[in-house]
Amino acid sequence: MSLSIKVLYDHFVHELETKWELDESKKIAEIVFSHLFGFSRIDIFLNKSISEPEEQLAPVLYRLLRGEPVQYVLNHAAFFGLSFFVNPDVLIPRQETEELVALILKENDHTSKNILDIGTGSGIIALALHTHRPKWKVSAWDLSPEALEIAERNAHQLKLTVDFACLDILNKDPDADQYHLIISNPPYIPSAEKSLMAGHVVEYEPELALFVADDHPLIFYDAIAKYALKSLKKKGKLYFEIHEDFAHQIQALLNHLGFEEIVIHHDLNKKARMASAIRS
Repeated sequence: MSLSIKVLYDHFVHELETKWELDESKKIAEIVFSHLFGFSRIDIFLNKSISEPEEQLAPVLYRLLRGEPVQYVLNHAAFFGLSFFVNPDVLIPRQETEELVALILKENDHTSKNILDIGTGSGIIALALHTHRPKWKVSAWDLSPEALEIAERNAHQLKLTVDFACLDILNKDPDADQYHLIISNPPYIPSAEKSLMAGHVVEYEPELALFVADDHPLIFYDAIAKYALKSLKKKGKLYFEIHEDFAHQIQALLNHLGFEEIVIHHDLNKKARMASAIRS
């Protein structure tokens, strides 16, 4: 039995509207219909036909209406033009992190480099960079064995080789003159901000990758910067994704440690969300 994709889509959006605004419901529905059936927005507009999709749609709709993020329901997230497996052991990729990858690619050519991604999660930064810079030798660390399993799965899916390791940067001794680039999107949200955040983030995304103690919000930036100070090669570069409220403190930290050419970069929303610095 064939059904109108437009009728099905409109019904799906209507159900989602019981939980989200119309625009968000449409966005979620488009992600679902693209992933499950390969239908684009234009396919929906052209009202193509589909055969008996209810078996796939019903459980997805049920989980979405419970508040689960669509990326976890589908075990899929798009990032920098690539497809990644995700589940609640790793963060859902954000636009700001895409902008960090774009900045790194803009500022660094295809010349062979040793790079390190600290707190890799699902591996999105390391793997997106390696896709566009195949000559780079990429290492990636995370404290979570579960996250590393997902990162390795994504590397295998993308046919990329990355040296993954389960390490805690808070207890890692420096590796002298090892890397040309060190990159990190570490946990940076003070626990006090939990109450201000969307429920689906707090309830489903891993706390370990999101939150830091209120009395030491820069704990990971401090540890990573001190590691980078000795582990970067001379004139090697450090890149961070940052909390906009701590931009000045991070700049001061990097300046105090002796880094040069410290720059706070703004995202497309004109928020201070990235920092870069060079080892002297």
